[in-house]
Amino acid sequence: MMPPKPARWANVSTLRIAAYAVVVAVGSWYLLGQLASVLRPLLLAAFLGYVLMPYYNRFRKHVPVPVAIVLLAGSTTLVLLGLAAVVSGNVVDLTTQGPDLREKVFTWIRRFSDWVYSLPMVGPKPQGSKAPEELVADNITLGALKLLDFARVGLPEAFAAGLYLLFLLLESTRFPERVRKAYPSERAEQILDIFGRINSAIISYLKAKVKSSLLLAVPVGLILVAFDVPFALLWAVLTFVCNFIPYIGTVVAYALPVMFGFVQFDIGARAISLAAVLLAIHIISATLIEPMWIGRAVGLSPIVILAALSMWGLLWGLPGMFLAVPLTVVLKIIFENIEITRPVARMLSGE
Repeated sequence: MMPPKPARWANVSTLRIAAYAVVVAVGSWYLLGQLASVLRPLLLAAFLGYVLMPYYNRFRKHVPVPVAIVLLAGSTTLVLLGLAAVVSGNVVDLTTQGPDLREKVFTWIRRFSDWVYSLPMVGPKPQGSKAPEELVADNITLGALKLLDFARVGLPEAFAAGLYLLFLLLESTRFPERVRKAYPSERAEQILDIFGRINSAIISYLKAKVKSSLLLAVPVGLILVAFDVPFALLWAVLTFVCNFIPYIGTVVAYALPVMFGFVQFDIGARAISLAAVLLAIHIISATLIEPMWIGRAVGLSPIVILAALSMWGLLWGLPGMFLAVPLTVVLKIIFENIEITRPVARMLSGE
């Protein structure tokens, strides 16, 4: 019988594991940042593939596989390219209106400030307060334009996502056969069973999230068109994207079109009605539609959500925040279906 190792050797082993973990984390962070332009469209294509997979499986029963792949991937790519082109055009138009928009924001802030200082409990307006108002107007205008500027990179990434989607759909039909060739029969069936459960859970979540986002974005777009708000399609697409970003996304998706409506229409019944209707739509979506479609089956802890938003937002900006929660949910689903990582999934859960 071998004597137990001294405590100092156990400490050295722990330090070595910690050092390896730090090296892997730093290397992964660096590579994710350097490969952002490649990984973002690849992940988008993977999510689209999960959403389209049930339709693809049904479609290929009636037409040859290559035809099904070309039709689904091609139509999806055309839709992505069309939306990216329209949104990019709207962002360019909005950017050219930057000076006029800034002047309207400044006028609105000055009038609101004058009204606040006219209240008896506030008192007279201090002298020389014009500069802070201009600073606020500049920050609001530039912040909104920078937030929307991510659409400029949408065109090439949408095209790349379409190409990735084409090959992902093609490889999905060959994956089970390759697993059976690579592993013994019993082991192969076990692997395919795990992958089947993971894929089923991911498909269920992403389909529900896409549907709930559409059920929010479409009414918002129609309301904005009805109120004759400029760039209605841009705000609707922004609402759809931001619905994938908890907490922050909802605030941004509501605040930007409402702020733009107040700037365009001034403070009055029209702008107030627009704000109230959009608020009602967002509340209905958050309290009825989202729980009905998604439920608590893939719930995440609020701390985990905020940590994921911070990490991916710092790494990839707004596109990273869009991908943060779906990536974390997918990771949690994978951990739930692998026995050794199931405790980690329970720690990520919000239940």
